Amino acid sequence: MNMRQKIENLRQRLLNSIPPVNQLEISLPVFYDEELVDLFISRTIGYALHDDRYVDDWVAEHLKRPKLFSESVPLRDLASWRIDPSTGNIGHSSGRFFTMMGVKVRHRQENSEIEWDQPIIDQPEVGILGILAKHVNGVLHFCLQAKEEPGNLNGVQLSPTVQATYSNYTGVHGGSIPPFLEFFLNPPRERVLFAKLQTEDGGRFLFKSNRNMIILVGEDDVPETPDGFIWLTLRQIARLLHRDNLLNACARSVLSSLLFPMERIGGIRKSQHAIDSLKTGAGRQSEGDCLGEIVQWLDDQRAANHLLVKRMGLNELGEWLIDGNGHLSHCDGRFFRVIGIDVASSGREVATWSQPIIDNSEPGIIGLLMKKQGGRRYFLMQAKAEVGNRGVVLLGPTVQFTPGNYCCNLKLKKPFLFEEFSGNETFPVVWDNWQAEEGARFYRETHRHRILLLPEGTGLDIPPDFRWISDEQLSFFIHMGEFLNSCARSILSCLLLEE
Repeated sequence: MNMRQKIENLRQRLLNSIPPVNQLEISLPVFYDEELVDLFISRTIGYALHDDRYVDDWVAEHLKRPKLFSESVPLRDLASWRIDPSTGNIGHSSGRFFTMMGVKVRHRQENSEIEWDQPIIDQPEVGILGILAKHVNGVLHFCLQAKEEPGNLNGVQLSPTVQATYSNYTGVHGGSIPPFLEFFLNPPRERVLFAKLQTEDGGRFLFKSNRNMIILVGEDDVPETPDGFIWLTLRQIARLLHRDNLLNACARSVLSSLLFPMERIGGIRKSQHAIDSLKTGAGRQSEGDCLGEIVQWLDDQRAANHLLVKRMGLNELGEWLIDGNGHLSHCDGRFFRVIGIDVASSGREVATWSQPIIDNSEPGIIGLLMKKQGGRRYFLMQAKAEVGNRGVVLLGPTVQFTPGNYCCNLKLKKPFLFEEFSGNETFPVVWDNWQAEEGARFYRETHRHRILLLPEGTGLDIPPDFRWISDEQLSFFIHMGEFLNSCARSILSCLLLEE
């Protein structure tokens, strides 16, 4: 029996193990049974088109070949960018790409009110973050790209197959069309594993969304893989996620859509010996709220958060100024700076360019508190209001903060569980590593990703804007689109291999 036949036999056994969905439960499956089994096999089996050593060597080879070189310059010296003399806003001479502008914000809640102003990225176009998937000998593989962006840590990071703004793939920048783009433009419904709009960083983008997509192609639809692209199983991708700053934020956002609860496959433990034998070496829940109650809670939080956002020029901002380096900085040195960079490329379709980019003041912390009850996983999510969210309040991780923004700051109260996620080891650590922010708009930015476990029987009083939500319910919200913020999707992707 060859490998393809063994995989097909395993698929049928796993399909037969999946119990019928209880139609009385509100928690709805987000994958068909066949898709679920394919994802499970891709997450667990040792077989792959390339063995792990080859993958490690391939990554190392691309990390040794940086082709982008950037240097900081004053904002006034950016080629092809113009500072509007009346507003101070920074825009491209073509009128496309994006604009750095200002906003004044008033955030009112029942017992508090706070005002501030800030620069923000205005990019009113929807980009594509797309990953191709195909079966190789019956095992689902995903195509990632070794891609450089001017703000990347380590130069090269693994990105989706296609990562392109509308300006990119319509040729505004004068470059070539990204490879494989055609698979993501109006794909047949039967080829779509996932396709939803998801919000970008709501603290620094104004009403920006990208379409996150996973498209299934036939084994022969992509006969050749260009240099810089590689096919990997979910197990291999999850393994690479353990390395600091290797998978970029766009890839993590798309991959979070593949989160699913392991218990959805009944008898999964009985089938584990079948998985092991193939390795080549290479509803309403008694422990939590039903989905309807969580939807109502989230709507209540949206009604309780009043966010008034007024667009304004950068030169009207009261708390920001041009510093001695010609960059736009906060008067207290907090939050972030808007800097200029000149970029030279030896391998991109455009050889040189300039752009403004956001430089964070220090690394942040994105944290998730998890508990296990009744064989299920639950995550403490917060109803997070951000200035750039269309819906104002989205589901965020337990914490997302930059520590220095709160130290000696009388205006801002430290977030719930600030000390616990800052490293005092109150709870056991499930995950702890560094993941990079997207490098096209953010400069060499990384955040510590921490998942902590609430020990069984430990009591925790949680504020009203927090809720325990199961992974099955989170998967549902991800598949609804624009319900989870970018930080939540980033850290949930780290659970691809965790049970």
